[in-house]
Amino acid sequence: MVKGEKILIVEDSLTQAMRLRYLLQENGYVVRVAADGVKGLAAAKAEKPTIIITDVMMPEMDGYELCARIKQDETLKDIHVVLLTSLSDPRDVIKGLQCGADNFLTKPYDNEQLLRRVHHILVNIAMRKDGNAQMSVEVFFGGQRYSLTSDRVQIVDLLLSTFELAVLQNTHLEKVSADYRNALEDVKSAETNLRTLMDMNGDAIVVVDGRQLVRYVNPAAEEIFGRTADEILHKTFDFSMEVGRQEITLKGTDGQRMVADMRVVNSKWDGEAVLMATIRDITETVILRERLRTESITDSLTGLYNRRGLMTLGENQLKLARRMKKRVVCLFVDLDGFKIINDMLGHEEGDKVLRDAAQILKQVFRETDLIARVGGDEFAVLAFMSGMESPEELVDRLQETIARYNENCCRPYPLAMSIGTKFSDFDASNSVPELMTGADKRMYEQKSVKKFVGGEVGRRKGNVK
Repeated sequence: MVKGEKILIVEDSLTQAMRLRYLLQENGYVVRVAADGVKGLAAAKAEKPTIIITDVMMPEMDGYELCARIKQDETLKDIHVVLLTSLSDPRDVIKGLQCGADNFLTKPYDNEQLLRRVHHILVNIAMRKDGNAQMSVEVFFGGQRYSLTSDRVQIVDLLLSTFELAVLQNTHLEKVSADYRNALEDVKSAETNLRTLMDMNGDAIVVVDGRQLVRYVNPAAEEIFGRTADEILHKTFDFSMEVGRQEITLKGTDGQRMVADMRVVNSKWDGEAVLMATIRDITETVILRERLRTESITDSLTGLYNRRGLMTLGENQLKLARRMKKRVVCLFVDLDGFKIINDMLGHEEGDKVLRDAAQILKQVFRETDLIARVGGDEFAVLAFMSGMESPEELVDRLQETIARYNENCCRPYPLAMSIGTKFSDFDASNSVPELMTGADKRMYEQKSVKKFVGGEVGRRKGNVK
């Protein structure tokens, strides 16, 4: 390799200029840099280089004009000019011939290619110092006539460099084409693997296009829908598809209700935007969930709501009443003498009393009313009131039902209840705890009256005796 030769770089991109300068200096060349054609021409006149490597697109003076100025100058015309260009247009070659360029180099260039080109130029310069084969020719290309004056050696060098670039680009294209074919094979292989995985997946998979038509179903989808692929494909999908997660209800192959978890994502299918859904049968999970929810708000002994159920559902009951402009009455019920029954006859007998009390409350109140066991022997009811109905009428109806129960019951003790009531106000947002507190207070007032009356009756009977 020829070392120590002077090379002038003319490049308006500082980054590109520094990169090229570093590469050439690392390989033993003496390098200067100019930022545009005007400065490059001045630099060449100040200190003549062996080679000028110049970008084509520059402000002030482009690379073609700089080359032409160099070749027109008797003191500079033997400088070997290399044009950095994309060679995206055949006219680039003609422009290079017109301005007298000696060589081309494509951007972006390969470092090894650039160093090899510089070496070849320097070797050829040494070989051709005494030669001179100038010629003049006119050519017609792209609708224009061009007049070229260059020596034959220069033309050969230029065309050989252009041909070398074409070979390099062709080699690059062949590599890109091979990479593309390999990538295509990889894509096909991945697609085959994906389809295999989808076919073998235990979850149902459905692909739906923009027209809501089914493009693909796997065997699991055939099973969960109880239809063959031919019966599903290219038909409108039964469910609305929105990206995200939702629960859908199906009719199983046995005719029973089935609940499924459907998750939908955006995807591509044969290059087309689609929605892909995975569907999993979660019927058992939903049944368990509903059972747990029911058990969490239900009293296991009586089957009524528990305190949590009354608090949770009661607030919704009050909101509904406010929207419907209806009043709600809360009844708080306490069983009289329940502790005595438990203490004398046992808790099993006490449980029977609680279940009977629950049945009595269910007979008196509607299914839309909320009935709950809120404590050991305490019950609460939230009931809608019709326009003409009063709380006293509800209490009377309850007491009448208790009386009939006692008449028909063979137990040695009567069932008795103390009952307090509290109305919700139209102009106030009463809460369930507020209503229960008010009804509970009135219930205890009633229970106190019963104790007082019972005590007075007992004392009078003692006096008579």
